[in-house]
Amino acid sequence: MNLRRTLATASAGLALIATLAACGFDYPTDRVNNVTAGTNYRSGTVDVLNSAIVSKTDGLGTFVATFVNTSQDTTVTVNSMAGDGTALGAVTMQPFPIKPNGLVNLADGGGISMRGSFQKGQFVTLSIEFDNGETATLQVPVVDDDGYWEGLDTASPSPTATPSDTSSPSATSSPSDTSSPSASAS
Repeated sequence: MNLRRTLATASAGLALIATLAACGFDYPTDRVNNVTAGTNYRSGTVDVLNSAIVSKTDGLGTFVATFVNTSQDTTVTVNSMAGDGTALGAVTMQPFPIKPNGLVNLADGGGISMRGSFQKGQFVTLSIEFDNGETATLQVPVVDDDGYWEGLDTASPSPTATPSDTSSPSATSSPSDTSSPSASAS
């Protein structure tokens, strides 16, 4: 009788251990989870985090995001950005470097002006090309310049041309990296 009780206790213990061990290693708390309205891209050397086009007016807005260089020893430069030609076409911007293990937050420096046929609430395809040959393609939300995003739309409409002035200036932004690991765009 004592042998049966020992075997039953051992069997129950083994069943409990097997059940607890079956939990695995992919816990939800081990996964990256950023609860934001912006889009994240984490598949290359440079992570593009919380990207959005902040807009006060349909068709005009400011692209903001944080670029994080995950390379420990190589500076990566953002060379260009372009839409897919539907809601957003070519983007005028100055290339900017991201130091190794550093970041550039476009929201700190006014962002990059965007013009197109987009509207608030829409997602716009944006491709970002880096000097290391990588390209990040994101579905970027167009968000209202309100709440969390308030004050981040720095884009301004082109001035109306007068009869003596036929030029139409285009807004550009040129972020630059500083010497600290948490560089900001200016």
